[in-house]
Amino acid sequence: MNATTRNVLLLISVATLGYAIWSFLVASRYQALCQLSYWSATEAQLRACDDMRSELPRN
Repeated sequence: MNATTRNVLLLISVATLGYAIWSFLVASRYQALCQLSYWSATEAQLRACDDMRSELPRN
C-alpha cells in the first residue's frame, strides 16, 4: 500500500467518523428537545423544534 492510498483511506475514515459524530449530536438534540427523530421528521416539525429551541432562555 503506497502513501497516496493510505492517505485516501485515512481521509475517508476521518470523514466517516466526523459524519457519524455530527449525526449523533444532531439526532440527539432533536430527540431530547422535541422527542422526534431527525431522520424521520418532516421539515415543518424540524422548524417547529428549532423555534422551540430559540425560545428557551440562554444561560
